[in-house]
Amino acid sequence: MEKLLDKNKKFFNKIARYYDNKIFLKYLTNSQNKMLDFIKIKENSKILDAGCGTGNLLHLLEKQNKKYNLSGIDISEEMLKIAKKKLINVKLKLQSTENIYFKESFDYVFSTEAFHHYSDYNLIMENFNKILKKDGKLIVLDFDFGFLLNKIFHSIEPGNSKMHSPEEFKRLFKQYRFKNVMQKRINLFLLLTIGKK
Repeated sequence: MEKLLDKNKKFFNKIARYYDNKIFLKYLTNSQNKMLDFIKIKENSKILDAGCGTGNLLHLLEKQNKKYNLSGIDISEEMLKIAKKKLINVKLKLQSTENIYFKESFDYVFSTEAFHHYSDYNLIMENFNKILKKDGKLIVLDFDFGFLLNKIFHSIEPGNSKMHSPEEFKRLFKQYRFKNVMQKRINLFLLLTIGKK
C-alpha cells in the first residue's frame, strides 16, 4: 500500500497550479486574516508555517511588515515553486512535518488546513513541541464540518488521514502538555486551536 506521505506529495504536486484559484484563495485569505487578527503576533517573532503550501499565510505575515523571521516547510516541490514567487524574505524548505528538523526554535508554529493530512499525530505533536520555544504557541487551523461531513470528507479527499473534532484537538493538545488551550470557529468550516508550550 502506498505510504500516506507519498500519496499526499503526489496529490499536492498535481493540484498545485489550481490551488490558488480565486474562490478558494479568497476564502483562505479571509480565514487566515481572521485568525491573525485573533492571535496578535508579537513583532520580531520567529514563525514556522508547517505545510505552507503555496505560501498564502507567509505572504499575509510578510505584508504585515513586523520584522518577523519567517520559515515554511512543505512536501510538495510544485507548491513551494509557487510560494517562492510570492515571497521575498522567507526561508522555504522541502521537508515533511513528520521529519521536521531545525537547529533553531520558534515563537509560533502554524499548521493551517494541513493537520488532517499528517500520517502520525503523536509524532507531529512531539515535533511541534521540540521546535517551539518555552511559552511558544502552536496554532492549528483545520477543517471541521461536523461528525457526519467529517467522515464523508475523510473518505473522498486523497491523503486525508483523519478529521479531528474540537474535543479531539483539545485532548491532543493537553496530552502533549500544551497550556491555555483555546478554540474558535472561523468562517463556519474552520476550527482554530491554540496552545502554549
